[in-house]
Amino acid sequence: MTDTPELHRPIRVDELPSKGRVVALQPSASELRAVAERLGLVELTALEGDLRLQPEMGRQYSLRGPIRAEIVQTCVVTGDPLSETLEFEIDRSFAEDADPMAGLNNTDEDTLTDPDIDEPDPIIDGKIDVGEQAVEELALNIPPYPRAPDAVFDEIKTDPGADEARPNPFAVLSSLKDQMDSKD
Repeated sequence: MTDTPELHRPIRVDELPSKGRVVALQPSASELRAVAERLGLVELTALEGDLRLQPEMGRQYSLRGPIRAEIVQTCVVTGDPLSETLEFEIDRSFAEDADPMAGLNNTDEDTLTDPDIDEPDPIIDGKIDVGEQAVEELALNIPPYPRAPDAVFDEIKTDPGADEARPNPFAVLSSLKDQMDSKD
């Protein structure tokens, strides 16, 4: 297994102009297949976007822009292929001094963090991989339980006779008790 992401578009931050750079996502067919396999999709037919990577204040960088993806998943009810077009925005920030383990091993009870504030992602080896960021954002936007609009989930009956009236099991015990009481 290789450590290179399926959609590898690294940008060196020290070569980034002050106005930033627009990176157009144009994956090849083999990259689309590899991303689909990684994300458990039947197929990924398109992944498009013009993403702007630009410097911000305080040695930070932002990555923003629209992403459009055409995916094929399996309907959880029917098992049939289900095509869907996803459109979403990516809005991430990066910092040279960001902690790559931030939030993962936080066992200090005295440390309070605001869940509404996103910490910046780390810049690794002086680069931001725009392609990998797009794939991660796609993974967050894929419906977890795709279901065709006309799919009907019929209730599974584990006890086929549940609808029929059955005698109460305690009624048998009650009759045994009555029998024992009558023998006394």
